[in-house]
Amino acid sequence: MKNIAKTMVGIGLLAGLSACMETTGSPTASQMPAAPGGPPFIEGSFSASQAAVDSCRNLLASQTTGGVRVVGSESSEANHAVYMRVGENGAPWRCLVGGDGRNPSVMFLGSEGFA
Repeated sequence: MKNIAKTMVGIGLLAGLSACMETTGSPTASQMPAAPGGPPFIEGSFSASQAAVDSCRNLLASQTTGGVRVVGSESSEANHAVYMRVGENGAPWRCLVGGDGRNPSVMFLGSEGFA
């Protein structure tokens, strides 16, 4: 009976500690903004093909350091656009690519003067 009581106390303490975990807001709160007046930067909408996304992610990862996250995409008959963030500061990038993943071209969308 003592073991059951100890287990129950331990579970209660663990539950209480997990309720005290602090959160620091959304992960995008400190990300670098896209440059004002530049092309739109789309997050949360995904319509590009997987081949387009993979091609863009691979190209940008080969040219940058700090990790690449795909945050959105859009597609048209002519091209797909894949929007990505790089590194801890979430630098915004866009890649234009064919729907089959051919000919990816990346462009930095942040302000060059932002540190």
